[in-house]
Amino acid sequence: MARIKKKHYSFEEKSLVVQKALESELTLKELDSMFSIHFSTISSWLKKINHNLDNIDQLKPKRKAKASEEHKQATQEDLPEWIQKEINKLLKDQPSWGPLKFKEYFFRHHQELLSERRIYFYLKETGVIEKRRKARFKGERAPHERRFEFEAPLAAAQCDLLQMTLAGGEKIYLITFIDDYSRFILSSSFVPVKTMDHVIKNFVAMVRNHGVIERLITDKGSEFVNWNSFSRFEQTLLDWDVELIASGPDRPQCQGKIERWHKTLREDFEDVYGPFTTLVEAQIALDNFNTFYNYERPNEAIKGLVPADRFYGVSDELLKAFTHCRKKDERIYFTCNIGGNKLVVCGPRQGNIKVFLNGKEEISNDSKASASQ
Repeated sequence: MARIKKKHYSFEEKSLVVQKALESELTLKELDSMFSIHFSTISSWLKKINHNLDNIDQLKPKRKAKASEEHKQATQEDLPEWIQKEINKLLKDQPSWGPLKFKEYFFRHHQELLSERRIYFYLKETGVIEKRRKARFKGERAPHERRFEFEAPLAAAQCDLLQMTLAGGEKIYLITFIDDYSRFILSSSFVPVKTMDHVIKNFVAMVRNHGVIERLITDKGSEFVNWNSFSRFEQTLLDWDVELIASGPDRPQCQGKIERWHKTLREDFEDVYGPFTTLVEAQIALDNFNTFYNYERPNEAIKGLVPADRFYGVSDELLKAFTHCRKKDERIYFTCNIGGNKLVVCGPRQGNIKVFLNGKEEISNDSKASASQ
């Protein structure tokens, strides 16, 4: 007789088999043939009750723990009105943001730890989720590439060009330099034509504004390299002692960060603010967007921090301060890096503040008041 394969057995079935095994002198093989249940399964049941029928309840299926009433209320109650207004405001400029991005934004800038579930239900109630579902392009996702990043700000930067079109059909080109470690936009400028001279000009301006980088990662476009000779751009990098890493067309992952920046630019900048009538108009809008991207927009790849947190070297101190604020319901008011000293000012939403220097609490309003007395 063929065995009937069954992966799940009821408590009654288990009890019957186990009771038969303990009260009779049948072997496991004989029980196997009698009940059409593999002997190893019967053996595991016997071990589970320690060969004692008094422990038969151990064979009952475990029920999933029900969420507490407090948890249900926390996930189902409406978001505070000011958060709803802030989400609606952000959606006008960032229509592609999802629950995780909003969660990271409110924690980074307001130290409000919200549930993604609550944010999702709010987006669903306001029709955002349904609107996106209808507009979503159905296609296969690109395979995941393992991330790699250099170890410090300015250790490497990526550069590439992006073509965009003005309202009148005129083509313009965007030259962008992005820091590999922090995703901070070092320079991003529109030019009417893509030439090596424009790239050199933007590179020199970027170095003067932010400092010399150690490496520059580009593709092998004619704006960067020449196939038959040493290009003027390569000579410029050599003058600044910058190593050039020119990746081939079969290695797109080498410029994954700037390609992701281009995607963000298409979705959150061009589709929202465009089309532009002139290059100057596009540049003004881009400068404002870059400021928002560098200093306000959380980045999932860097633990929900903004690029400026990493670029200016306060990311570790901020993450420590976040842990402190989360435990005591406080918020962060100010961060900076002065000569390598990382300063974080935090405290209650109303009340005394604390100052953390290089991750250690140095002073608070209470200690200052006691010292003055």
